[in-house]
Order: sequence, then structure tokens, then C-alpha cells
Amino acid sequence: MVIHMNERVKVLAVYDPETGRTVPHRLNWSGRTHNLSKLSYYHRQKYGAVTRHIYHVTDGELDFRLFVDSDTLSWTLEEVSDGN
Repeated sequence: MVIHMNERVKVLAVYDPETGRTVPHRLNWSGRTHNLSKLSYYHRQKYGAVTRHIYHVTDGELDFRLFVDSDTLSWTLEEVSDGN
């Protein structure tokens, strides 16, 4: 089942200077900490002057679609899926 939402969340992300990429590693959502084990997909979308960096990640049980807003640097959880 896929749940669509628009909820700001806490994210621990790491920037790797060798690859030039920032990757989320931990997500705090709904009272739980999810250790993100895999980045499945990353892309950018323009919304006027703002760029959203969109990450599709998993903790092995749930899949998450997150984005970071380049203007506010805030993280938003857009979608959660259990794979069904």
C-alpha cells in the first residue's frame, strides 16, 4: 500500500566529497527511527526558482520518497510504501 503525505521530517544525510553526492542515511518519522539502507533513485525537479532534490530510499521494510527543498533546506516525506 502507498500512503501519500506532505510531512516535514528529521533526516540525517551525509555528503561524500569524493562522489559529490548527499545521501540520506536516517529518517525520524512517526516516532520511529528508520536506518536507510539503500538509495534506489535520485532526481531533481524544478518548481519555479526552487529545485527539489528527490530521493527514493528504503530501510528494508518500507520505501520512502523524500525531498529536500533547495530554498529552505527542509526535508519532506512525500510517500511511504510497504511494497504491496
